[in-house]
Amino acid sequence: MPACWPAGLLACWASPIFNHDRQVIGVFALYFREPRSPNALHHRIAQTCIHLCTVAMERERSRERIHQLAYYDPLTQLPNRCMFHRSATDALYAAQGRAGALLFVDLDRFKLVNDSQGHAAGDALLCEVAQRIRAAARPGDVLGRLSSDEFALLLPHCSAAEAETVARRLLERIAEPFTIGDAVNIPHASVGICAYPEDGTDIHTLLRHADQAMYIAKQQGRQRWQRFTPAINQFTQDRVAMEHALRAAMHNGQLQLHYQPQVLSSQPERLHGVEALARWKHPEWGYVSPLRFIAVAEDAGMIQEFTSWVMESACRQLAAWRADHVEVPQVAINLSTKNFHEPQFAQSVADVLRRHGLTAKDLVLEITESVMLDASPATLANLDALHRLGLQLSLDDFGTGYSSLSYLHRLPISELKLDKSFVQDLSNSVAAEALIRSVLGIARSLHMKVVGEGVETAEQRQWLQLQGCPVLQGYLFCRPLAPEALVTWLRGGHAQPPLAAPAAPATAYDPGI
Repeated sequence: MPACWPAGLLACWASPIFNHDRQVIGVFALYFREPRSPNALHHRIAQTCIHLCTVAMERERSRERIHQLAYYDPLTQLPNRCMFHRSATDALYAAQGRAGALLFVDLDRFKLVNDSQGHAAGDALLCEVAQRIRAAARPGDVLGRLSSDEFALLLPHCSAAEAETVARRLLERIAEPFTIGDAVNIPHASVGICAYPEDGTDIHTLLRHADQAMYIAKQQGRQRWQRFTPAINQFTQDRVAMEHALRAAMHNGQLQLHYQPQVLSSQPERLHGVEALARWKHPEWGYVSPLRFIAVAEDAGMIQEFTSWVMESACRQLAAWRADHVEVPQVAINLSTKNFHEPQFAQSVADVLRRHGLTAKDLVLEITESVMLDASPATLANLDALHRLGLQLSLDDFGTGYSSLSYLHRLPISELKLDKSFVQDLSNSVAAEALIRSVLGIARSLHMKVVGEGVETAEQRQWLQLQGCPVLQGYLFCRPLAPEALVTWLRGGHAQPPLAAPAAPATAYDPGI
């Protein structure tokens, strides 16, 4: 008799308990006080009990599975938003007002990984980052995944200075190289920090404030942390107010387009085209900087509607000029990377041109290198469709980003725009001169036009003309003008009213502004 049997038991009959997948999840056993085999009654009792055990154990496993699905993220196995809220609330109650902190972590450019390497790579990156955040957490900290690429870390019994140290260490840990397939990735994140109970006494307030701080960190260049302050809260409220006001402005005629001439360097009196620039005069705030309201349009998901307004207004104005025999060869419009995520974007451009009786050569679409780096199917399809329609694509701010020659070779770019920072450095930077010469040489080899932006002095104009830069744009020739003022300028009046707001593209091209 086995030593583990209770005293007085001399026989045992055991039967496995199976689940619905025929996996053994337990054992049912009958013990006897004398050596014997089970009879028919014992078999019936065992079958009934085994069935009841199966039902009970399956139900418990289902309950555990339902709990896991309800409160844990299936990808990273971290607590989800709901579970994080519950656990964090319990931790704050236990803290009883003692100092703590909340870190709101958001990955930088995560969508670029998904678009360029696929969702499987994105999932692998999320799992790796989750492990790195878990490794950086202290015993007793509360961690959770809030949404796609957002994580939160509650630090009970932690001073503000200690929270900043944790944030710094966390950013360093996240930024360690990580291989996905054949590609080496260096993840980056932005972190917002808020203090308990100074910045909030409940988890909802702490999350909102930490999220606001994280947004500021991202605006300052990413791979940074930012502590929450009351000023950040006011900034967020102002931003919400501007979002509502901008939505109204697009429907009540407060927005206008001004146009800055682009001239031939060899014949400055001859117009090459104009660039459309958005202006907003609010009845209470006065003129609002385009850098502010275009960034709001990007963040608030209004950029598609905003771009449609710009496109429609610019094409309507060009058609009106043509009807009045005002010679404007073409109009340039800046686009956002997000415009290319709209599957029917290329078709919508074609529809606007057709509606106003214009052709593809009448419109130049300015993009930035972020569009070239976006390998999503919708973006590639739109670029191909626009090229097949005969539209001209201009690469804006060339030289300030990646400036990869491989993209110039593969994508249908017909024009490069020299960033004004290089033009303005001509007088005191040999490097700026060398860079511009290089860009002009590349453009000539690839049969592309080059537009030099930000020309403000006769010396800059002369140098660019001698180097063979064909098109120039800047205050030396003309500031952005309202449509009627541009007509006066073209007809010889050269009326240039003072700028009410700084020049900026008509649609946002950098969500980080």
